[in-house]
Amino acid sequence: MDMKRRSFLTAAATGAGIFAIGSSNSALAAVPEGQPFAKLPLKISCSYGWLEDCLPKGSSPLDVFNLAAQWGFPAVENLGAGEDKRRYDDFVKATNETGVKWSCIMGAGRITQGEMLDLGEHDRLEEQCKKAIEQAKGLGCKCIVGLTGETSSKWTIRYDKAAQNVIKFLRRIKGMLEDNGIVMVLETLNQLRDHQNFWLTTTDQAQLIVQAVDSPNVKQLYDIYHQQITEGNLIPNIRDNIAGIGHMHIGDNPGRKQPGTGEINYPNVFKAIAEAGYDKFVAVECGYTDSPENAIKDLLKCFDGWA
Repeated sequence: MDMKRRSFLTAAATGAGIFAIGSSNSALAAVPEGQPFAKLPLKISCSYGWLEDCLPKGSSPLDVFNLAAQWGFPAVENLGAGEDKRRYDDFVKATNETGVKWSCIMGAGRITQGEMLDLGEHDRLEEQCKKAIEQAKGLGCKCIVGLTGETSSKWTIRYDKAAQNVIKFLRRIKGMLEDNGIVMVLETLNQLRDHQNFWLTTTDQAQLIVQAVDSPNVKQLYDIYHQQITEGNLIPNIRDNIAGIGHMHIGDNPGRKQPGTGEINYPNVFKAIAEAGYDKFVAVECGYTDSPENAIKDLLKCFDGWA
């Protein structure tokens, strides 16, 4: 979250095993034949920003989704898509024409003081959730993010009271989520490096809240980058809590770049996720290092030998 996303740059090519994506403005990358991401055992959702930056400036959302389809991505992710009034109708058209889905958009709560932690904010957050549900339905998206909020040096709250307030809000909106077929995923963020005052940080904490709310439409957003920093123990935590996880984000640590650039053994993590029976989206939520083309190759390499 809240990070600048870039995408891989591409150059046109023709010949055996590749096909070019045409453009009147600039040459674009050769996309491997056979839609490689469509063949993976996990449903990888590509960052919208990565794909958009592949294309000439001024390209349409339909261009972006066509590129996603050619790579075989079943979905793209732009958490702000629902709130982008300027392009919303074009986003709807793009997904309808290509069949490529939106994996997740913003829902209720933000990374700021109070939010779900504060009973006084619950009326506003309920309205925010209603609006997000309508935006998601228009986009054909089934998943929205929930952010519990932060404490601060000027605004503190006891842990038990904060937990009660979060559960109270989620129980308040769970019927709305269930009636509309939308899942809210609560994101756990790390305090050590990126979000010092954010309240919801651990898998155990998130899963206890999910269990207390007791709805199939309230689950955890498990961000592998954040959880590696906060608690490690990735594979056991994923296996033990897979039923309570509704969405995943990926990025390596340190640096929050593509898998294969840091300390996380993504081939083993991806394999464990697939073996656990996870059938929801795993979304790219990171930057890249030397080049976007190498980043996408690094991601595909994580599935070599078993996918």
